[in-house]
Amino acid sequence: MISLNKTIAYTKNWKHTLWIGLLLGVLLPTLLMTLEPFDNSNSFSYKYLILSGYGFCILIPILLVHPIENYVYKLQTNRWFIINECLYVLATLFLMLLFSFFYHFYVVSGLPTFTSKLIWGFIKSFGLPFIPLIVPLWLYLRSKYGLIEVPISTKEQPKKMKSITIVGNNKSESLTIFESDFIFARAQQNYVDVYFNTETGMQQETFRSTLSNIMKQLPKAWQVHRSYLVNLDYLQTVEGNARKRFIRISLTDETIPISQVYYKALTKRLSNSSQELQN
Repeated sequence: MISLNKTIAYTKNWKHTLWIGLLLGVLLPTLLMTLEPFDNSNSFSYKYLILSGYGFCILIPILLVHPIENYVYKLQTNRWFIINECLYVLATLFLMLLFSFFYHFYVVSGLPTFTSKLIWGFIKSFGLPFIPLIVPLWLYLRSKYGLIEVPISTKEQPKKMKSITIVGNNKSESLTIFESDFIFARAQQNYVDVYFNTETGMQQETFRSTLSNIMKQLPKAWQVHRSYLVNLDYLQTVEGNARKRFIRISLTDETIPISQVYYKALTKRLSNSSQELQN
C-alpha cells in the first residue's frame, strides 16, 4: 500500500505551472473538436473558436490554486506529500468542472437559468469521461517539472536549542531530544531506529512506527531513501556513481544509500552551498 505521507516532487515554479496549464488547455479543446461530445457536429457560428474557450476553464483554475499550494508547501517546510497531491488534484478538478459548466451553460448553450441538477448532469455526462484522459498527463507533467527541495544549511545561522518529542505507536515509546541532535533514522519493517547525538556520543532508540510518521515529528529530517531520513547538518560526503550512490555523515561510519530522485535534490543543494563535498 502506498503511504500518503511519502514525499514527492513538487512543481513550485510559476513558469512550469503556466506551461502545464497551457498544454492541458490545448488538449481539452482538441479532444472536444475530435470527439464532439456535445453533439457539436451541428454547425454553429465560430464553432472552433468557442470550443477553444474550454481551454481557459483548465488554465484559470490551475493558476488560481497555485498560490494556495505554494503556501501549503512553504508551511510544510518545502515538502510535498502524496496526500497533498491528491487533495490538490481533487480541488482543482472541481474548479475546472465548475468553470467548464458555466462556460458551457452561458457561452455554448446560451441558456437563461440553471439548477444544481444540471450541474451534476454536466459533470457526470461530459466532465468525468475526460478525467482519465487529462489527469494522467497532468500528473506526469507535474512530476516531470517538479523537484524535491533540500534546505541549504548555513553556518552563520545559530543553532536553536529547541526540544522535540518523538513518539511511536506504543504509548511507552517516547524520546525528547534537541532538534539539532537528531542524526538519522532507519526503517526496518514495522520499526524505525532513530539515532541522535548525546554528550557521550551517538545513541539509538527504536520505535514501532513508520518512517513517514517519524519524519513528521522531526523538522530536520529529510528523506534520502525509502528507508532513511537524515539531518543534513551532519552530512560529510556524497560518494558512488550513477548506479549506486551513498552519503556519509559525521558521528558514524555507516554509509546511507541515496535514491536517484533524492540525489537530484541533494546535488542542487550542494551546488548552492559553500561546502566542499566529494562527489
